[in-house]
Amino acid sequence: MAEQGSIIDLNGKYQSANTLSINTLYRALVYGDCVFEHIRTNASKMLFFGRHIEKLINAMQFMDMGIPKRFSTERQVLKEELTKLLVKNKIFKGGLLTLIVFRTEDALQQSETEYIAYTSPMPEVLFSFNTQGISLGIYTDIPVPQGHIANFNTHAVSIVCNLATQFARQNRTSDALLVNNEGNIVGAAQYGNIFCVKDQVLYTPPFSQGCVDSVMRRHVLDIAAALNIKTDDNAVITADFLKVVDEIFFVSIRHGITWAGALQNRRFYRRTAEMIHQKLNEYYADEF
Repeated sequence: MAEQGSIIDLNGKYQSANTLSINTLYRALVYGDCVFEHIRTNASKMLFFGRHIEKLINAMQFMDMGIPKRFSTERQVLKEELTKLLVKNKIFKGGLLTLIVFRTEDALQQSETEYIAYTSPMPEVLFSFNTQGISLGIYTDIPVPQGHIANFNTHAVSIVCNLATQFARQNRTSDALLVNNEGNIVGAAQYGNIFCVKDQVLYTPPFSQGCVDSVMRRHVLDIAAALNIKTDDNAVITADFLKVVDEIFFVSIRHGITWAGALQNRRFYRRTAEMIHQKLNEYYADEF
């Protein structure tokens, strides 16, 4: 969340985070009537800006929200506006910009929306790679809903992720895998979309299974194509399948590539994950 005393952007106007009224975010806080995106930044530049905005527009359309002009006809204005926000908050190296679109307080029967943006510093500019693989459990108490609601960043999925994170803490694992109503694996609570490698083929589940349509998932598939890695992005990932795969890794804007070293009694390699991580950072460095 925005640090105390930092500057936020509320509908194109800058103000101190300390002066933000809770009434402004009433529907987002109480009813979860919002969608959001995290954008990785380097100084005043934003990675995959266009892809993030397109995803937000798709989410707003699904939620029957009005699309602010800043996201459609005035997108360049929005980009310049957010760039200034990064400068105002002195994000001179790595950072994370969070953009939230929410329905207005008195718009229960309407589609009027507002937006808020805030920034947080990141410890590094490039994505770091975990040299020690994370450990995993499988959270099955509450499944991720299948369908479009799970494809976007909404509270519907965040609640399941929060409970799965607590499950991981209680069971002393680094993270927990999420399942859908059919018991198939769709991702991890903290580290994002799941990818598996078996016999040099890269597997990841489709959106219909309930995985998030993340910008990083799309980019990793692009990297795999550039590396001539055979992929299957329509795979059904089951717990039994994970017993025979060679690698498991996860992708997200916040963490980049995170590889798993252990699931129950199974141990995994990291060759493909490390190779894609290297190409991701090369792209990141070139882009900026």
